[in-house]
Parts: sequence; C-alpha cells; structure tokens
Amino acid sequence: MATVRFSKELIEKIIRNARFKMEPAITKAKEQKLDNAWGQRIYDTIFAEVKPIISQVPAGWFKMVDKICIEQVGDARCDMQFTFATPLPWPDVFVTTAIAKRDRSYSDGIVLTDEHVWAELYAEVVAYKQRVSIVKQRQTEFADMVKKVTEAYSTLAPALKAWPPLWELIPEDVKDTHRRIVERTKNEVVLNVDIGKLTALSTAAKFGL
Repeated sequence: MATVRFSKELIEKIIRNARFKMEPAITKAKEQKLDNAWGQRIYDTIFAEVKPIISQVPAGWFKMVDKICIEQVGDARCDMQFTFATPLPWPDVFVTTAIAKRDRSYSDGIVLTDEHVWAELYAEVVAYKQRVSIVKQRQTEFADMVKKVTEAYSTLAPALKAWPPLWELIPEDVKDTHRRIVERTKNEVVLNVDIGKLTALSTAAKFGL
C-alpha cells in the first residue's frame, strides 16, 4: 500500500521546520534588552571625573555621538547598543581607565572592566543572556524530540497518529501527497454491500429464519 516514508531529506526538513517554529520566541527574548537609560548611566560613570571639564570646553572641540556600544561587562558578553536622548561629547581617543577600555583598535565598542563598579549592569546582562539561552535550549530540545518521533516510525501515518501536531511541521508538498494517499485508500475500501441488510441476515440466521 502506498505511503509516505521518512526519508533522510524529509526528516531534515521537518527538523528545520521544528527549529524555525521556535524562532519567534528566540527573537522575542533577544528584543527584551536592557533599558536604554543605561546608556546615559554608563556615560556618566565613565566620564564622571572629566564631565565638569568637558562642560567648560567650547563646542566643536569634541565629536558628538548619539549612542554607546558595550561589547562586554566584566566576563559577560553584552553586544548591546544604548542610544542617548541627545548627542554627547566623545573623545577622539578613548583612554583606558580602571573601569573601561576600548574593545579593539578597529571597534567603537567599550568593555566595562570592573564588575564591582558595574555590578547592577553586570547582573542585568547575565540575566538577559540566560533568558535567551533558555529559549535556545528549548528550541534544541523541541527539535531533538521531534527527531525522535520521526525516527520511531518508518512512515508518516503512524507518526501522525502518535503525535498529531507533527502535521504542522510537514512540508506542504508532502502533506499533499499524504492527503492523496489517504483519499485513495478510502476510495479503495468501498464495500458494494448493504451493511444493514447484511447484519439483518446474519441476525436472522442465528434464529434459523
């Protein structure tokens, strides 16, 4: 009897769809970043000692920037950008201090180095990274479990019976094939018999009628 078999290619497509199904949750977790107000707080902390001097320097002596890119806080990767409410003066050469330094010579990113000074920010960055990590782990777990379902059966029909939501992960062309097979099977099993009459005859036979 015709049936849809789980080929290696089909399983790979199903697993890919399973992972894709979890992408919106990952995107949502990534979008829930830290409060943008952290940008001003970081700026004020880095330049706390020189801000009074900067305020006395004529306009034009510093370049103005509208954001700050934080690559890392302590040992935690951050890779976040915070936008300032208004452009702020920024030195042409960023000087390394006890609490901050440039990430690389070719990058505008800043590494915040003292976890004690940046303790609150560090905690928020770690919590954010954990939230994203948990959703990614859930994606991997979901894909692995789906793979186990496809590997437990050689064909699609019993797998769908065992776990109906698998249907959502099946490629459309395979769905069409499966529908045609199911419909053809239904048509093949058409009894040209009056079941009611057959039952009546069987019952009557029991009583010798």
